[in-house]
Amino acid sequence: MSFKRQLFLFHRWAGIVLCLFFALWFVSGIFMMYVEFPQLSKPERLAGARLLNFSAATLTPADALTKLQWKDFTRAATPSTLKKIAVADPEQPAAPRSIRLAMIAERPAYVIHADNGAQPRVVFADNGEVLRDVSTKAAEEAVTGFVQRSAASLGKFAAPFEGSSIAFDGTVQTDQWTVSAALNDHRPLLKFAINDGDGTVLYVSSTTGEVVRDTHSTERVLNYFAAVTHWLYPTFVRKYPEFWEWMVDILSGIGVVLAITGLWIGWLRWNRRAKPGKPQVPYKGLMRWHYFTGIIFGALTVTWVFSGLLSMNPLNLNPPRRAQADQQLIYTGKSLTVGDFEVPSQGFGALAVEADLVHYAGQPFYRVADRDGSIRMVAGSAAATTLPDAEAMLARAPTLIPDASLVEATVLTAYDNYYYSRHPERGERPLPIIRVRFDDERHTWFHLDPLTGQILDRSTRTHRVYRWLYNGLHSFDIWWLWQRRPLWDICVIVFSLGGLLLSVIGVVIGWRRLRYEPRRRAASSAAVSPC
Repeated sequence: MSFKRQLFLFHRWAGIVLCLFFALWFVSGIFMMYVEFPQLSKPERLAGARLLNFSAATLTPADALTKLQWKDFTRAATPSTLKKIAVADPEQPAAPRSIRLAMIAERPAYVIHADNGAQPRVVFADNGEVLRDVSTKAAEEAVTGFVQRSAASLGKFAAPFEGSSIAFDGTVQTDQWTVSAALNDHRPLLKFAINDGDGTVLYVSSTTGEVVRDTHSTERVLNYFAAVTHWLYPTFVRKYPEFWEWMVDILSGIGVVLAITGLWIGWLRWNRRAKPGKPQVPYKGLMRWHYFTGIIFGALTVTWVFSGLLSMNPLNLNPPRRAQADQQLIYTGKSLTVGDFEVPSQGFGALAVEADLVHYAGQPFYRVADRDGSIRMVAGSAAATTLPDAEAMLARAPTLIPDASLVEATVLTAYDNYYYSRHPERGERPLPIIRVRFDDERHTWFHLDPLTGQILDRSTRTHRVYRWLYNGLHSFDIWWLWQRRPLWDICVIVFSLGGLLLSVIGVVIGWRRLRYEPRRRAASSAAVSPC
């Protein structure tokens, strides 16, 4: 069989299944423009959190850490199971990766993450008690307080909550709305239904006792047409992350090949030497429509499927953007040293709801988040006297890459193509920030936060090229276009509908071929059979 014939057969058989996937991806992609997968956004989390009150605290962060050993950090979780983490010496003190101050069960507490990836532990700052288990009653109280504070802060739940009830709906390792790996620190989750007009469901962490996810009936229904379909997120698949990743990689990879072969077949079928008056395209009817929609939208389909494959970061082509440890030390001055922090009994302000332990220039600070999302730096001890500022950070910037030259330093007061947020109101990417660029072989950039004195991220030429190949091609994340909505919406929807038309025609043609091919072969065999 000739290569050309093999190419046609592959395209025909693989096309039916994959064109169906393509059609679903294009439709669900339009839904995803306006329907997000359920999450507890930063403003929602802060609005429902209890105000920090460490007046009853008697333990420093270092004191709290002495209440834990490595044996307390041996449990990890995936969407499908809990697993044990081996530690070298269970009785030795644990090394913290991060410590957060919060109010849990109306008590001041430290939420401690170890540096081995285990689930966090909570130590209460008033008496050193370690939270070993979150009861159903404690979780329900957390939900009640969260709903009431959210009602006061955001106006949510206000009217319906007056006559509502909270119903415990069981403990789940995962369900359709909690498949994200971001919740692994909190599994299993305690699920509560709020009898309100929105059909709200809240999930409480079994490790910290905090509300970590909310969903509403409308977004649950719409997400079956959006993320669940687009990301291939059915629970029975997504709860096994490795299997899900392989499945998406394989389907996307074959899809790229299918789209490219479709374009190649279109090129082969174009009769460039046709005589005058003879058609250059040897198709009629639906096949002719398929041919021309392929010419117009085929290349776009290739880029969308290819960039969808890149979303999985195959072969780790897009390495982590976190700055190296020695680069972070240039601004922090030291790694997390809990012994530097005093008892945080001083006031954090009237709106503070949480705080993280950080260092700047070797000094201890609490990075405080207020209910409105604003961030402040509060001294962690009497030794912390010098707050971060842009001039001091710029003065240290050349030492980030000492073997290269600093070629540009810019203060960004607005987003651009390489530092942006689709939801600025959530405060996930602060402004203003400092961007410094170096002339090293990787063309490295750093984004620095002058408010907290921290390195936000590091990007190389590889990261920026990958950003265009993935975000640029897949989501049309072009800042000029995004700022001019609904122009962005129009572009994405028009191209999506064009891809949908191409895919649907492909499914119809493939189905017809499957139905009529056996008849054609039978008729052909009968015609050549001897009498």
